[in-house]
Amino acid sequence: MHSVARGEHAKPRWQWNPVSIERSVWLELERARRLAADCEASELYLTRLEELETELLILENLGRCKQVRPMAARLFGTGSERLFTDAEHSVLDAAHEILATAPVERELGTIPARSADRSNLRDLMLAYAKHVGLQIDVKVDPDLIANAAVGERTVFIADRLFGAHEAQRLAVHEVYGHLVSAFNGRTQTLGVFAVGTAASYGDQEGVAIYLEELAGLLDSFRQRTLAGRLLATHAMHAGVAFGDAAQILVREHRFSPACAVTLCERSFRAGGVSRDAVYLTGWLRVRRAVARGETNLSELQTGKVSLAAVPELRRLVREGLVSQPTYLSNLARSRGNTGAGTKSATSPPSLVTSLTKLDAT
Repeated sequence: MHSVARGEHAKPRWQWNPVSIERSVWLELERARRLAADCEASELYLTRLEELETELLILENLGRCKQVRPMAARLFGTGSERLFTDAEHSVLDAAHEILATAPVERELGTIPARSADRSNLRDLMLAYAKHVGLQIDVKVDPDLIANAAVGERTVFIADRLFGAHEAQRLAVHEVYGHLVSAFNGRTQTLGVFAVGTAASYGDQEGVAIYLEELAGLLDSFRQRTLAGRLLATHAMHAGVAFGDAAQILVREHRFSPACAVTLCERSFRAGGVSRDAVYLTGWLRVRRAVARGETNLSELQTGKVSLAAVPELRRLVREGLVSQPTYLSNLARSRGNTGAGTKSATSPPSLVTSLTKLDAT
């Protein structure tokens, strides 16, 4: 970080070793394909199993850029894709518009991960979960690089100070977003909704970020972070070196050296296993799909569901093979805002708005 601040090139020092996948795993994958071909949701299972095979191949090639990057691009995109099939603009265009328009500001950290009183992120997460009927655990992890992450029934949070709005945003994202979808998926008879349909990783991030927006918590810092992640990912896939990518974020897009290095670490890790393009893409695509009436949050939180899986999901619901979601946040019920709502100063800037409004598509 200090080298980037001095205009020098940063070089990551991590080392990633490939993971050996036992032969029995590949045999089970083939067995699963045979079973999936005859089940009621064969299309959903087969496409997810194809995705899973690519994920296993990535594990076998961790640290090998030439092998990892094409597979990561196939699963998560590079940022150069069209944002929508009926639009000329790419996700990269949207990222540049955000970075050119959104003000550079960051909230002061005042909320601890845990404390003796209830003014902490851990208790806030638990309160959000209680509100929607989820029984979860929240663990503070001093080694966690990300601000927060979720397991099956656990939220892991970093041991640091959070801004007041940031703390609420993380609770909305992890609890109302990821955990509600995960808990609903485990209530379904078909296990694919618990594991996740193909492409659900990105679209479920989109659901969680859209919920942040509905809660009025998607501020300019968060939008700039999403855009920065996409730019770092695009640079990595374009063959830009780690240090050069970090310098571009600092010089051209006004990121701090620390933020620039963090963004590039996410994108370049393990030879380029970058999933970071999906955050901005998922948010804008989910946002437009809901605005156009093509789906709703209830459908998208029936389990870990992708936008592409919605037609098949509806068939399964009609046939009584999928039930309505058990858990739903008040944001999903109302599609409205809590508190003051999203202000014009923190709304998506002009290009992004034009791409997502009904009357501009």
